[in-house]
Amino acid sequence: MVVTDIQFLDVINVLTTGIAGVVGWVVGRRKQKNDFLGELQQSINMLAEENKQQMNEIIKLRKEVIVLREENYKFSEIVKKMNLKLENVKTVTGTKS
Repeated sequence: MVVTDIQFLDVINVLTTGIAGVVGWVVGRRKQKNDFLGELQQSINMLAEENKQQMNEIIKLRKEVIVLREENYKFSEIVKKMNLKLENVKTVTGTKS
């Protein structure tokens, strides 16, 4: 029967290689997750900034709509008054439309 001598350094070399591989895998996996989370955070920040700009634009446009509605109401009242005056003028002159 042939017995091979296993040297202590051979065992340490094999264990060191295995441990280094596992540690490298764990560190690499953690870095990959952190990179992915970093990219997600950048996307969220970009979307939040775009949302903020769009909300500001919506607020600005709503204010403009309010102003335009007020102007429209004023002009509508002026048109009503002018139509009433026109009806009075037609009655006085006896013209029919």
